[in-house]
Formats: sequence, C-alpha cells, structure tokens
Amino acid sequence: MKVLIATAMVLSASAANAQASAQAYPSCDLKAQRALKGEVGGLIKDPRQAHVSVRANILEADLSTARKARRLTQAATDQLYRRVEAVRTGTNRYTKAQGFLSAGELASFDRELDAIAMDVCRRAAPQPQAANESDSDYLQHRAASLNKRIDAAIKGRHATRQEAAKMHLAVGQVQTEAGHLQAVNGTIDRADADRMNQRLTDVERALTHQP
Repeated sequence: MKVLIATAMVLSASAANAQASAQAYPSCDLKAQRALKGEVGGLIKDPRQAHVSVRANILEADLSTARKARRLTQAATDQLYRRVEAVRTGTNRYTKAQGFLSAGELASFDRELDAIAMDVCRRAAPQPQAANESDSDYLQHRAASLNKRIDAAIKGRHATRQEAAKMHLAVGQVQTEAGHLQAVNGTIDRADADRMNQRLTDVERALTHQP
C-alpha cells in the first residue's frame, strides 16, 4: 500500500510539474502548438509557413522567459535560438522556392520544433543553472546576445536599419545603466534588475514581432 501511495504521489507531482511548465512556457504543450494557425500576409505566403512562424515566435518568447528566470544560461539560450531560426529560415526558403510548404516539409519542421520545445522544458525545469551569475553579468550577457540578434535581423532583412538602430539604442542604455549601478553600488537591486530586464524583453518582443 505504501508503495502504491508513493507511486501515486510521484505521478501526481510529475503531472503538476508538466502543467506548470505548460503554463509558464506555452511551447511545452505540444498538442496545442501543433494545432496553431497563423495568418497569411506580408512575407508569410502560405498557411503552413504561417503555422511554423507562430510556433517559432512562441518558442523564442519562451526562451526569453526562461533566460530571464535564469533557467537557461546565455550559451544555451543562444544555441536554442539558432535552432529555431534555422527552422524559420528553412520554412521561408522552401515556401519562396515552391510557392508553398508541403505537408512532408511541415511535418519535418514540426518535429524539430517539438524537439527544441522539449529541450527548453527540460532545461527550464531544474533549479537555475546560473545561480552564481550576478545581476550585472546577467544583464550584460543578455544585452550582448541581443545586439548580435539585432545585427542578424538586419542581414536577414527581418528588420530595417532604422528599427535596428532604435533597438540597439535601447539595449545600449540598459548596458550603460547596469554598468553604472554596478560600479557605484557594487550591486544592482532587484527592482532595478527587473526593470532593465523588462526593457530587454521589450526589445526581444519587437525583434520577433510579438504583441
């Protein structure tokens, strides 16, 4: 009886953890993600391409959330972001060449997005990996990575130079303020860290065209 009770408790805890992950990171709910439909318009020419674009946007938003919560290191975040962008690029390339995305191609891209999502959920579940990282180091690392992504968006024609300049300015202001507070106070208090984190998140949302 005790064994059965213990097993039930473990299964219940696992279910609760899965539900919590799905709430914190929408990309963890693969069934819901597979059912997503995006809007055709602008650079999005095909419904299947639109589906992949929406999933990619949600995954990148979840990466930002996990990094902000320090569930992911910057290196892991960057690696997973590149995998998402590779799927997005491949989808756009096939759609442009053929005029549409085939069912087989969609299935392949969905499988890769599933794998990335599970990687995010797995890495985000344990305690923060960067617990010893100071707020100043965290903000500077996140800002530097974001600047690289902005530059890549210009090259990939996902952002205009005017848009990129505005985003670079916002990121630079966070870097300057974080460095100043660290130099003057020797630390950054939680309220200031949260505020600057939100400013970087706003830039990330603008970069990935999230509302």
